[in-house]
Amino acid sequence: KSLPYVQGMTLLDVMIQVGGVTEFAAGNRASILRSSQGNKQFSVKIDDLLKDGDMAANVELLPGDVLIIPQSWF
Repeated sequence: KSLPYVQGMTLLDVMIQVGGVTEFAAGNRASILRSSQGNKQFSVKIDDLLKDGDMAANVELLPGDVLIIPQSWF
């Protein structure tokens, strides 16, 4: 799903807009692909943010970022 960028947008903002993750998502294995930094990829912990309230996991997003959430195998 594609969302329009809003200045100051965070990972939590995106999760609210898309309604969270499915039960089959491996949220703590998610990553962000940042095109503005030469397609640098870094890990994010969505489950820690949503389930544990870990605000340290609430990273700011930039225009062109792609959030990748793999499927859990179990």
